[in-house]
Amino acid sequence: MRRWRKNLLDAQVSAVTVAKAYRLLKAIFNTAVDDGLIRRNPCRIKGAGQEKSPERPVLTIPQVYALADEVGGRYRALVLLSDHTGPGLAHRDLRRVR
Repeated sequence: MRRWRKNLLDAQVSAVTVAKAYRLLKAIFNTAVDDGLIRRNPCRIKGAGQEKSPERPVLTIPQVYALADEVGGRYRALVLLSDHTGPGLAHRDLRRVR
């Protein structure tokens, strides 16, 4: 397991993708243990299944309106609607609206 994981990381596979693959493999091996096919899960690397993704940046309200003005026409409403009805805004921006 350690060599497999290291080879992926050395091959420039993103740490997030490696963590997801490790979690999937661990779940598969857990099922094999439960089904009596193997005695012990070989996925035993502490923290190998944890992702450490940076927070994604979101547009501020002025940036959303600037983008909506830039696309203009029939797409302006789509930009505003998709931003204001989804998780696009950060909580600090939602407080400004109130």
